Amino acid sequence: MNNEPILVVSGKVVKQNSRVDWPDLNYPGAGLTILRTIHSIDYDSMKVQLDDSTGPWFYKDNLPEGVGFYKRVDGKL
Repeated sequence: MNNEPILVVSGKVVKQNSRVDWPDLNYPGAGLTILRTIHSIDYDSMKVQLDDSTGPWFYKDNLPEGVGFYKRVDGKL
């Protein structure tokens, strides 16, 4: 069973270099988003960096609504 962590942004599983609809922090809970790039994902520390190597880091404790780290659950029917 593969239960490695995944990053979900606005309902989609994303990977490094993905372009995503990142929740707009100026309007929390409004559902508004800004197109951003996932520069780096650190699954060990559960943090994500946006835009480029100088972009902001978001840690699991301060992710905006609609963004989160989860464990993939694979099952058999």
